[in-house]
Amino acid sequence: MTATDTHTEIHVDDYGALEPASGDGLYRLVASNDHKMVGRLWIGTSLLFLLATMILGVVANIERLSLDEIDVYDDVTTYFQGWILFRTAAIFMVAVPLFIGIATVITPLQVGSASIAFPRLAAASFWSWFVASGIHIASFLADGGFGPTVGTRSEATLLSIVSLGMMIVAILAASVCIATTVIALRPAGMTLLRVPAFTWSMLVATSVWLFSLPVLVANLIYAYVDLQGRTPISFGDPDRIWASINWAWSQPQIYAYAIPVLGVLGEIVPVSAKHRQANRDVVLTLIGLFGALSFGAWAQHALSRGADAAFEDGNYIYDEFLYVGFGVVIILPVLGVLGGAADTLRRGSLPKLTGALIGALAGALMLLGAVVAGALRVIPLWDALHEDNVLLSSATAQLTMVLAAVIASSIGALTYWSPKIFGGYVRDPLSMVASMAILGGGVLAGVADMVSAFLGQPDVSITPASESAVETMNLLAVMGFAMIVVGVVMLLGALIPAARSDEELPDDPWDGHTLEWAAPSPPPTGNFVEPIELIRSSEPLLDEFEEVS
Repeated sequence: MTATDTHTEIHVDDYGALEPASGDGLYRLVASNDHKMVGRLWIGTSLLFLLATMILGVVANIERLSLDEIDVYDDVTTYFQGWILFRTAAIFMVAVPLFIGIATVITPLQVGSASIAFPRLAAASFWSWFVASGIHIASFLADGGFGPTVGTRSEATLLSIVSLGMMIVAILAASVCIATTVIALRPAGMTLLRVPAFTWSMLVATSVWLFSLPVLVANLIYAYVDLQGRTPISFGDPDRIWASINWAWSQPQIYAYAIPVLGVLGEIVPVSAKHRQANRDVVLTLIGLFGALSFGAWAQHALSRGADAAFEDGNYIYDEFLYVGFGVVIILPVLGVLGGAADTLRRGSLPKLTGALIGALAGALMLLGAVVAGALRVIPLWDALHEDNVLLSSATAQLTMVLAAVIASSIGALTYWSPKIFGGYVRDPLSMVASMAILGGGVLAGVADMVSAFLGQPDVSITPASESAVETMNLLAVMGFAMIVVGVVMLLGALIPAARSDEELPDDPWDGHTLEWAAPSPPPTGNFVEPIELIRSSEPLLDEFEEVS
């Protein structure tokens, strides 16, 4: 039995995803709905946004230093706007789009499909997100955003709300394409438990996004309607808009954007060890459990008591059992997936250190640091030790660690799948150094922010720190962000040769286990030259190799 045919029949007739046959390069770029081109657009644009976002993070952290000669922002409103732009960009312009781009290219290949589901919708989702991102940045430059009303224009704030909603809707549309590809376009014999680990993690991630992010859109609609035409009552008050949507950047929802990190680890480690994934069904179950625990639409204190950053009478509220429980239990699936990776490495041959393996391990370890920081943040002991009830900068620590985990994991993924994505090889030594720089920077900035939180540093403040210890932690945070910027620059340098390469590559340079390595590098229109045969296990290429041996 076969699930695909030649691209001449299936790719054009069933999917309608054939690239334009004529026209210049720009026309082909804009008009193409080939999933590989669309995925590269997501990846390239999100990497450029990543560099700009991390520079913004460095600037925001410099302002927290107790140095009178440093005055990047002239007032609290401007600082708060920059801080919010950093957060919205980190998640919805970088972390989620970067994984969407990788999945748009790789997921159809891994399930043996000639194209992604709804290819025109996939292309439209990118361009909608791209336009919305530009509008969102412009709205902040026009004195919009969410924060103190002093100096903030309501028209620009409305534009910030609408553009953020547009970005989320575009991301949801792309998520529909990816999830449908996994569910509906698998070849015969490939059950959901036989799909590759990365594809499984993207199915879990997109499912969580599709259930949680529409709630954020609803929050934005509340704020938009309340802000229109009269004095806002509650949700539309610019002072309170961020409070009503902050749950999307707090735990447990913050972890939902890093679910594919575990899939990248489960994909690269077995190939590096030249051994099947140990306890594979358990690992997939743990990834699913991590996704379930990261669903955070219920934890919004603007509509219910007891969730993240809610205060009453000067005391941190811990009457939400689920909030505390989720924050602690979510450590277990991350440890379990790391344990499965360690067991696979133990059973297999000694792996060669590559940029792919280092990036995958660095991303998973950084994610472990993020969930541990989150557990410390929710346990009552933290509040008992912390006498100054301020908005803890551990929230910033979590965001930094999650973002670093996504970046490092993406380095591993881009290095591993570069023959399929770009048609060339990434500079491996440079990608390894980039992963280590991002891991080190993420740990340095994250730990510094956690210690600052313990010492009483507010999460958002441009008031120079009076304590030397807090000042030292802020300086370390700046250094950590600077290391991440250096890592991102090295990543871009490592990717340029792959994007410009025109050399002929083998179909399977890594002795991979899954179907994407049965396609040429780079894959042609329609992806596969030969039909996909009946799938009998989760590692069809490894089965074929063992039969030949």
